[in-house]
Amino acid sequence: MKLPRTYCSFLFLFCLVAVLVGCSTTSTEVPLQPALAPTAAPPTPSVTSQAVQPAAPASAPQATTLPAPLLIVQGGNLWRLQEDASEQLTSSGDAFQPAVSPDGTAIVYVQRAISGSNIVRIATPVAGQSASPPTSLTDDIAAPALYSYERIYNSRWAFYPVWSPNGTTLAFASQFGPPSGSPAAEYRMSLFTITPEGSDERQVFGDSSGHVGRAAYAPDGSEIVFAFSPVGDDPPTLYRHTIATEHTEQLPGALQQSYDPAFFPDGRWLAFAARTSNGTDIFAMPAQGGSPVQLTTIGEARAPAFSADGRWLAFLAASPGSNSFDAWVTNVQLNASGALQAGTPRQLTTAMHLDADSGVAWLQPIAQIR
Repeated sequence: MKLPRTYCSFLFLFCLVAVLVGCSTTSTEVPLQPALAPTAAPPTPSVTSQAVQPAAPASAPQATTLPAPLLIVQGGNLWRLQEDASEQLTSSGDAFQPAVSPDGTAIVYVQRAISGSNIVRIATPVAGQSASPPTSLTDDIAAPALYSYERIYNSRWAFYPVWSPNGTTLAFASQFGPPSGSPAAEYRMSLFTITPEGSDERQVFGDSSGHVGRAAYAPDGSEIVFAFSPVGDDPPTLYRHTIATEHTEQLPGALQQSYDPAFFPDGRWLAFAARTSNGTDIFAMPAQGGSPVQLTTIGEARAPAFSADGRWLAFLAASPGSNSFDAWVTNVQLNASGALQAGTPRQLTTAMHLDADSGVAWLQPIAQIR
């Protein structure tokens, strides 16, 4: 079913992201449909305490050097971060939520403007060079005056782009159609796909009861796991969309109040952020369902991202007593029984005030993208 997309105000979505952490426990297929949202922000879900198995510490010899730089966002600009240096890649102040292509040669990100945002693409900058002008893949920002009602009713938002493993498709969150009514009512965020050239855009999932958030492709390209946040009393959680059958259901075993999914490179494990009574930390569970394990105990951690070799997990976190999200890494490995284990987290930046909702991504080593 092919449908157009729509508008949503950034303030409303900012509030949504702040509470995007889970859903109900019934596993059902949900049809595509337009859904007008109320103008008020959704209620904050209650915090629930759930029993979680602690992850056994990694016991094998641990890697000490990161295999590649990290891509992070500070103040609306992209940065390349290495262990001993950082380099600013953009200076426009409107770049958020980047994702790196599987071959490392391109970056897509959200380019924000007044009343709307676009998904744009750039070539990955080489060392010492700034990014080239971006190419827009979506056309969501209307031309009328910045703060006019006409612009509001003709602009749309797009968020959370992610690449398919073969690099031929991008998934992202957006809306069904433009706002309508007075005051303007906004559509729910749905899951869309588009090519890296900006063609063949289509809606693959939408639900009148809530909003789609950040997504992740399975390494074999067979499914997309994404965060789904109801606007009612149900807590948010993770959903799974099977591409071949177009079937969408809640992910069995996923914790309530879960978001920011990320697959382990071999596809057997899925990491995510989850909020419990002890704060928000990084967890992991078997990708096809099973008991979760807790990988961090910082209390304010999110946006996990595995390195391509499967030996590192990068994430963003605010250390106790700090109001700054910074970049962290930890060693990870699968033990003899196939369970995921994590080492002691290490903080890479201090007081950098990174954009937590933009997450963190792994770049290719610079020598490979020259």
